[in-house]
Amino acid sequence: MKTIPINRVIIYSVLIGLLPLIFVIFNFLSERSDLQELETSVEDIQHEAAVKEKKQALNLAVRQHFQEADHFYIDKQLETLTFLDQETDLLQKISNNSSFVNDDRVKKRLDFLTGANGSQGNRLVFSEGVVQKYPLFQETVETLMHPVEINAKDLQEILAKIEGVRMGAAVPSPNRPQLFITDFRLEKKTINEKNQVFQLNLKLVKREFL
Repeated sequence: MKTIPINRVIIYSVLIGLLPLIFVIFNFLSERSDLQELETSVEDIQHEAAVKEKKQALNLAVRQHFQEADHFYIDKQLETLTFLDQETDLLQKISNNSSFVNDDRVKKRLDFLTGANGSQGNRLVFSEGVVQKYPLFQETVETLMHPVEINAKDLQEILAKIEGVRMGAAVPSPNRPQLFITDFRLEKKTINEKNQVFQLNLKLVKREFL
């Protein structure tokens, strides 16, 4: 020590004296970083819990809303719809007129619209797929067996019954199960000043809560 200059001794002494302070500062910064990470984790957990609680509340509300759903809703509310009523009425008047000359085209078109002679006609007819069961609900794919011809008013009626919302003058029906449109195709078939006809094809998923 006697050979070390006094100024170096002072510097070494100061550095040695600062070591505990440096250790305390380092430890404080490390613990503060850990605390910040912990706070962030707690905030994340609280956010996830809030999201989960909100989701559960929404799921519960949906289940309660559809708990009275009619299993045969599609059969009763969709497959019983009739379309192009004005054209049907006109063709019936023409065919009932005594001066009407028998025309196979009129008869064939009328049979198609009314489902006469045992044909399915221009009605919604769905084919049920395999039922997929889950813990709280089950889903069934409902595929339209053949396209139907409709006008704008008919489309509003169909969508009102599927979506459960008012569409123009069409109102939704009660006891509707949860329905999702998975495939929707609408093609213009005939357009003129008095008549607009579209060809509709669609596929649904029916979800029923257990």
